[in-house]
Amino acid sequence: MQNQAVKLLPTERVRFCLRHRVDATKGIEVRYNQKREQAHYSNVQRCGSVWTCPICSAQISEGRRQELKQGMEYWQGLGDWKETGGGVYLLTLTNPHHQGDNLVQLLEGQKKALHRFWTLRKSREMFKALGKVGHITATEVTHGVNGWHPHYHILLFFKKPINSKSLRNFLATCWQNCCEKSGLKVPSLEHGCDLRDGKYADKYVSKWGLADEVTKGHIKKGKEGSATPWDLLRQSEEGCEQSGRLFQVFAEAFKGKRQLSWSKGLKSLLKVDEVTDEQLAEVTEKDSVEVDILAMELWRLILRYKSRADYLKAKEHDMKFGSERADNLIMALAERYTKDYVHELMANADLHNVRYHALATP
Repeated sequence: MQNQAVKLLPTERVRFCLRHRVDATKGIEVRYNQKREQAHYSNVQRCGSVWTCPICSAQISEGRRQELKQGMEYWQGLGDWKETGGGVYLLTLTNPHHQGDNLVQLLEGQKKALHRFWTLRKSREMFKALGKVGHITATEVTHGVNGWHPHYHILLFFKKPINSKSLRNFLATCWQNCCEKSGLKVPSLEHGCDLRDGKYADKYVSKWGLADEVTKGHIKKGKEGSATPWDLLRQSEEGCEQSGRLFQVFAEAFKGKRQLSWSKGLKSLLKVDEVTDEQLAEVTEKDSVEVDILAMELWRLILRYKSRADYLKAKEHDMKFGSERADNLIMALAERYTKDYVHELMANADLHNVRYHALATP
C-alpha cells in the first residue's frame, strides 16, 4: 500500500519512507522483537505522515490511541475528581453532503461551523453549567454514493456524569444553527448530532485494530458501501483509477492537518505528554535486538523488487524456526536480477557482490 501511495503522490514525503538511510555511513539494520515475534528495519527514514503513509499512520494512530486511553482512565477515577469520577462522552457532528461536493470546501465549512459551535453563547453557557473541562476533536472522512462525508468525533470531558440525552437534543439545535450560518447544508435534528455515554467512549478508545472511531477513523473499513481513504488506496492498487484520483484529492485536502486537536490545557490536566507525529513514527522498540545488517547493494535489490515486507516475513520465520528463508529470498532476487537487468548488472560495480552470489547459485 505504501508503494501505491508513492506512485500516486510522487512529490510527497512518503516517497522517502523506509527507503533512504538516516545515517549514510551505516547499512540497513534488521531488528527482531522476541516478545512480538516481529522484525522491522532500522536506520531508515520515516515520513511521519498520518494521512498518506499506511505504515507511519498505524504507528502514530496507536500512539494517539494510547494517549486517549491514558487520559480517559486518569479522568474517570484516578485523577483530581476521583471522589465522584469524571465523565467522558463521544459527540459526533455531521451535515448533509452530495456527489460532486468539493472536499476542501466541505472541510472549510465544517471548520467554521465547529468554531461557531464552541464560541456560541448558548453552548458555552451550557457546557460551563455542566462542568465541561475540555475536549478532543478528530476529523474523519469517507467517500460513498453521496460523495465525500467528512465529520467530527469529539470526546467531551466533564467533572461528573451528565444527562447525555438532554444535552444531545440541545446540541443538535446548536449544530443546525452553526451549519446554516457557515453556509453548509443543514442537518436534521436526528442525524446531525449524536452523543454517546461514557461506556461507549470507553469501548471504542480501548479497542485495538482498524475500528477505533477517533484515532483510526481513516484506517478502518468503510460501512454500507462507503470507502475510507485506505479503502481507496487498496482499490487503486487493484487497478481502480477513480479510487486513485479520489485518494489524491483526500491527500491534498488533509495535508498539514492534525489528526487530533486537544483543547487548551487538557493534556496537562490529564497528565499526557506532548509528542509529535514524527516522534511517534520514529519510535524504535527498546526490547528489539539487531539480527542483521543489509549492505546497500542488497537493500537496493530488495527495493527494486518491492520485497521489503517479504524479507521481514522471511527473517521472522528464520528467527522462530531456524530456517534460511531470508538468505534464500536474496539469492532468488539476485538470480532474477541477473536475468532481468543483465546489461545494467555488468556495468554496475556496486552490484558485483550480487552478481557473484547469483552466478555461484547452481
